[in-house]
Amino acid sequence: MTDFQIVGKSYPRHESMQKVMGEAVYTGDIHIPGMVYGAILRSPYPHAKVLSIDKSEAEKVDGVLGILLPEDVPQMPFNCSGNPPSVLLIKDEKILTDHPLHVGDRIAAVVAATPEACEEALNKLAVQYKVLPAVFTIKEALAENTYTIHPELVEDNIIKKMEAKKGNIEEGIARADYVFEEKFYTPAVQHVAMEPTTCICHFTAAGKLMIWSTSQTPFQERRILSELLNMQENDIRIIKPVMGGGFGARQQLHNQHVGALLSKLVNKPVKIVNTREEEMYTTAVRHESVIHLKIGVTANGKIQAFHAKVYFNTGPYTSHGPTVMAAASRKLQYCVENYLYEGYCVLTNAPVAGAMRGYGNPQVTFAREVLLNRIAKKLNIDPVELRLLNHIQVGDKFPAATSPILSCEIKDCVRGAEEIKQIIDKKEKTDRKQKNKNLVEAWGVAFGCHTSGPSSKEGMSSCVILANDDGTVNLMTGSADIGQGSETALSQVVAEELGIHMKDVTIVAADTGKTPYDTGTFASSQMYVSGNAVHRAAVDLVNNLKLALEKKYQVDPHQISWQRGRYSICTEQDQKILSFKDSVRDVSFGVKGIVLIGSASFKAQESPPPFAVCWAKVAVDLSTYTAEVKHIIEAVDVGTAVNPEVVTGQVEGGIGMGFGYAMMEQIEINGRANKPISSDLLHYKLPLSTDMPQTHVYIAKGYEPTGPLGAKSVGELATVPIAPAIINAISNATGEEINALPLSHLMIPTKYRMHPTSKSVKKRENKHED
Repeated sequence: MTDFQIVGKSYPRHESMQKVMGEAVYTGDIHIPGMVYGAILRSPYPHAKVLSIDKSEAEKVDGVLGILLPEDVPQMPFNCSGNPPSVLLIKDEKILTDHPLHVGDRIAAVVAATPEACEEALNKLAVQYKVLPAVFTIKEALAENTYTIHPELVEDNIIKKMEAKKGNIEEGIARADYVFEEKFYTPAVQHVAMEPTTCICHFTAAGKLMIWSTSQTPFQERRILSELLNMQENDIRIIKPVMGGGFGARQQLHNQHVGALLSKLVNKPVKIVNTREEEMYTTAVRHESVIHLKIGVTANGKIQAFHAKVYFNTGPYTSHGPTVMAAASRKLQYCVENYLYEGYCVLTNAPVAGAMRGYGNPQVTFAREVLLNRIAKKLNIDPVELRLLNHIQVGDKFPAATSPILSCEIKDCVRGAEEIKQIIDKKEKTDRKQKNKNLVEAWGVAFGCHTSGPSSKEGMSSCVILANDDGTVNLMTGSADIGQGSETALSQVVAEELGIHMKDVTIVAADTGKTPYDTGTFASSQMYVSGNAVHRAAVDLVNNLKLALEKKYQVDPHQISWQRGRYSICTEQDQKILSFKDSVRDVSFGVKGIVLIGSASFKAQESPPPFAVCWAKVAVDLSTYTAEVKHIIEAVDVGTAVNPEVVTGQVEGGIGMGFGYAMMEQIEINGRANKPISSDLLHYKLPLSTDMPQTHVYIAKGYEPTGPLGAKSVGELATVPIAPAIINAISNATGEEINALPLSHLMIPTKYRMHPTSKSVKKRENKHED
């Protein structure tokens, strides 16, 4: 069924008017009676030992209500990752520590009547440190005689290794006519959400804990806090207000544990708001990576072997590291009979790496799609044709996967993107003025894929729909909308299934005290996992209402049918046609009134992959060695686009993140200062709206049989292919082989000087003789 009435239409997002009018209530806007403020003293050193802390002067500051030191709080190790419990979530972090392992590690906490008093007290805490050696890069961490960051857990700085394989990699290499082998590098980058990480924690007089926070995973954070604070989960309530972006940074416990302990100390609600500097180096970054990639192909371009050895820099705490490493092994969208992925999660004293849009996928896709471009050049094959020759289709399995895919519109993505490309080229050829002889223009292409839920199959969402007496409904879901528009899209699914208007659906979401369980907003799971739960709950409500109608009209089940938002009731006297709303009114009143509820949960057995094709057009001035990205086209296969405008917005946002990743963004470590220097928005370069190229979005016509009304995901997919498409375009224009990101960190409006270290080692090719 694809002739929808509500789904497939671009309804305005629920919160859009509130945001435009400045009326949306973010966590920072909330004020609780009696509320005070908290702040955290953070280590200025990447590795040190705290010898002593003198708090006497800090306690004298007017307005200071209390100070917590490491010995005042539980010392139970924990993992901050907002994922379900797993052996991959190694517990190696403490709430407050006297052995900081990165710049920004939590040493002490202050609670005071005002933020200014907090800051003054932090400045008056006298801390003596013994500065210890630090390592920041993967190479340093793995060098001989390097100290071990967590000797209590591992003997070296590889905290976790994993392998995924299919077939025999040596046999595949032996069958190949050419073997291409390269090493690639991607940097750590920040999420840079506009809203700073914020929480308000309130230990009530009844011994309950209420938390308002910027959170993607409220139910997981409740679980972690219950363990740390020795409380029942049901005694902790976490509420997510309107949120200004997550991108993975809020898929973890951040300051809630400190805020809760400060609140308990002073018996008042406590608000903690990160400064921008704290956001930059104490929340989470994307994993820096070093990727060794070897691909063996036949002379006609058929892939025979794919071997990836990937090192992820996870910082001093594992956080999401092992799960990012595992997830990256599952995003190879080409048919490969001989596949070997070796992942290494490496500890350093760099900023802690965690979840970020793509979850390991952008790093590996960058390496793969750049190397495929070189293979196409060597074999004199069109780069799109090379990819299509090897691309999986319906019925195929991803390498090392257990189930075949059921939907794939990659060819429609190719067609749609190329049509836009031809229109652009035709227009620019007509509009072109006197051409700069040193200016070279070129297009580059890359493919991408992702997932529609946790690839570990741990993702689950639950939903309850309550029908009101007037036929409107209240949708209750644990799913957290973090700015992507999921609440609107989920409401569309309900309205479509029930045959009611969007205005008839009221949604309550992401409140552990009012909504049913949801694993969390991550792995692009909202539309597929939460959407399936919502759709099933709507179907359950339809069935429950049908049972109520059977009783009221005293008819057998076969005498009532449901289709397109209407019940048809065949009695002995006549046939009665009732809408959903009329049916609810019909059974809700009288002597035998009824409460009508639909409920369901959904746990994905598989996570169907969405697909993308990206073209980027660049203009390179060879005299100044600067590059301008002029156009980016991205065509996406997301199954049914429940709300096309929301999908387009997600793609455009993903293009922006991928553009910054390719061109300029990176967390820089200053060797002399021995610390990160990308600590504010002056020193961390990211694209502004005026820097962006022209963006073009195409949504393929697809349908995923297992999705809610045919839908798959889009959120993370949109970022994945952007960087390799840009780099391939620049390589096509210049002949340069670029193996590292970002391309530059010297910014001239919309132009970026190419990085001096961007030239790669020439690829090694081995012709295998019979």
